[in-house]
Amino acid sequence: MFFKVNSKIASGLLLLFIMFACLRGATAEEVIVMNPNQSDRDDRLDYLQLLLTKAMERTTHLYGPYRIEQYPTSLTRKRSLALLVKGEITVYVAPTSRKWEAAAIPVRIPLRKGILGYRLFFIRDKDQALFSEVSSMKDLLKYRLGQGAQWTITQSFKRLGMEVSGGVEYEPLFKMLESGRFDYFPRGINEIFREYEARKDKIPSLKIEETLSIYMPLPQYYFVPPTRPDLAKRIEIGLLSILEDGTFDQFFMEYHREDIKKARWGSRKIFKLKNLNLPDGTPFDRSEFWYKPENSQSAE
Repeated sequence: MFFKVNSKIASGLLLLFIMFACLRGATAEEVIVMNPNQSDRDDRLDYLQLLLTKAMERTTHLYGPYRIEQYPTSLTRKRSLALLVKGEITVYVAPTSRKWEAAAIPVRIPLRKGILGYRLFFIRDKDQALFSEVSSMKDLLKYRLGQGAQWTITQSFKRLGMEVSGGVEYEPLFKMLESGRFDYFPRGINEIFREYEARKDKIPSLKIEETLSIYMPLPQYYFVPPTRPDLAKRIEIGLLSILEDGTFDQFFMEYHREDIKKARWGSRKIFKLKNLNLPDGTPFDRSEFWYKPENSQSAE
């Protein structure tokens, strides 16, 4: 009799344990591991992490709690994709390309409304007069362009026949420009003004060119591992929710308004280039996803 009673108790306890485990699993915290910063002066991830937080918050009632961390060490783009595919990184922000969309799952909502594709140039201060004389892409092709060797846009520039120099690491590119390894260093309008403020004292020859810009369609997406379509869906639901009620656009303008103002589109020629690495499925039909400069001048 004693054995039978304990068996019933044990069975009941086992059932309670299973129920508790299931309940705990249903509400387990989702740990998001994102891109690392590429140097101690690199703040490009700030907006993207805050935007992801807003999207994840909108879906907590559906998917449960979460927390966001950054990968602890800087990574090359090639290594980042490998870790994303393995699942050691769970959300990585990158400009899209055929290679990335074949290897991982993209959430096809441009996170900065495409402004990363609008590029102003870092140059050496003494070279402004040379760039002020540029009136066509033929003129611009006389000068050497600097970019990260593994960046998505670098491959796109090369496929257009542009001469590209640079290295794998992010921070040394500014010094390479200063030393004459290349003549101009295109940066997204969301990047260039912050990068200038962070480096102008150490690199006094650094200047933001005053008359030119390049536009190449270059949407940044959140990418997740190929084994996590559930996470991709959660992020998509959250982003669409904050787009629908205006939160996305409000946050975008709060973070980028000053950069857009400083770009002075009315005084710049914009050379529009094709992105030959852009995958099918890019949502150009969704005008609300994209930023378009006002009062800009297109150039050939």
